[in-house]
Amino acid sequence: GHDMVRPEILANLETVRSLTMADKIRFWRDVMQYARNRGIDVYVITWNLFTFGATGKHGITTDQTNPKTIDYFRASVREMVLTYPLLAGMGIAAGENMKNLPGEFSKEKFLWKTYGEGVRDALKIQPGRQFRMIHRYHQSGQGEILNEFKDYPGPLDLSFKYSIAHMYSIPNPPFIQPVLENLPAGRRTWLTVRNDDIYSFRWGDPAYARAYIRNIAGPDKIAGFYMGPDGYVWGREFLSTEPDAPRQLVISKQWYSFMLWGRLSYDPDLPDSLFERTIARRFPEVPADKLYRAWADVSQVFPLITRFFWGDIDVRWFPEACLSHPRHRGFYTVRHFVEGETMPGSGVLSILDWRRRKLASEPMNGTTPLEIADALDGVATRTLAALPGLRSTQATNKELRLTLGDIEAMAHLSRYYAAKIRGAAALALDDKNAAIQYLQQALENWKSYSAAYTAQYTQPKLYNRVGFVDIPALTAKV
Repeated sequence: GHDMVRPEILANLETVRSLTMADKIRFWRDVMQYARNRGIDVYVITWNLFTFGATGKHGITTDQTNPKTIDYFRASVREMVLTYPLLAGMGIAAGENMKNLPGEFSKEKFLWKTYGEGVRDALKIQPGRQFRMIHRYHQSGQGEILNEFKDYPGPLDLSFKYSIAHMYSIPNPPFIQPVLENLPAGRRTWLTVRNDDIYSFRWGDPAYARAYIRNIAGPDKIAGFYMGPDGYVWGREFLSTEPDAPRQLVISKQWYSFMLWGRLSYDPDLPDSLFERTIARRFPEVPADKLYRAWADVSQVFPLITRFFWGDIDVRWFPEACLSHPRHRGFYTVRHFVEGETMPGSGVLSILDWRRRKLASEPMNGTTPLEIADALDGVATRTLAALPGLRSTQATNKELRLTLGDIEAMAHLSRYYAAKIRGAAALALDDKNAAIQYLQQALENWKSYSAAYTAQYTQPKLYNRVGFVDIPALTAKV
């Protein structure tokens, strides 16, 4: 973006360590060697035309028609490839800060003149090296990509934003179908699997992960998927009210979720009993079957609410807080729920569509808002009923205590959304008394959610995509 370096960030800048360019190169070579020793390939992926640090020097600008900018990018790409012999490839897109220009200065021609030619220059110096290019579909077209990169000297894959920003929605997102139908024989695409749904909590539903993976097309069309958030960094967690020293890695905190996606991606036929046994080994203090069921059950809150209330990109929907970026809608009110759209392909009826059908006595032909509310309420009721038995034997296991705290918080959030949907449905039918009653329930549920959340996580926090989030302060909005 254009505002990545802001005065309030610079005002709180802390220099942890000063590195020379040689130090930085040595560091990244070490990282790539560390990865290679463990069977992991490293890619550098960029989706934009920004020139941070170089703008204005030697005539360099962010103008894709500028010959000096093109030369600079081409030389930078060449040197990147040559400097890091273990770099497996790059990812690119006709993305941010690029203009739809005709002819010789089109976005795709710019990408070929810079990234394509830069890699080709490097491979002339290092013949025999394989260097993969992954080209994103976003803001481009398949025909133009393949035409401009027809002379690329190595593997060329595509990349598609599979669930847009919300992998926790439905396990069979429909957006990729036109791509699969028109993908040339022998050409494959990677899936960008975005998790901008869950930043705080430990998620754990094997059935959803298994269904999601089974719905991915076969290896003749899909190269694989990469998974992650845009609004949160999977480094060390920064939310805990009782952090470890050093702070825990997110991959350690959310070990169960990472295990589910990793293991089931290799073999989606792995049985639930495997994961139940894993929980038993990790948490011998509690009945594994009961914890397994409660954890899987409550994890449905995010797919359920996001298929009902759809904000496709991350700035438009953060379900942990019923929030969007302040420049979009900010906090979503009951009116937003009345007027909102459901996820394409989900088979869920919006409130206005449900209202029209109900008043016209037409068949529903889909999952109704009240059925979503019932499912959310059922999740919460079963989970909250199971928690006392699970907590009675937790002893001094901190991880178990925090896991159960996450499960409780998700249950209260589920109950909040159930009451809010019912209130919005009643309001759509002009039943104000019922709407007020449901929305008062929603307020109490939010207060319970806020209490459970802040027992474990600090607030407020600044996230990359939705801005500041403050669960207790949002109570006034609720």
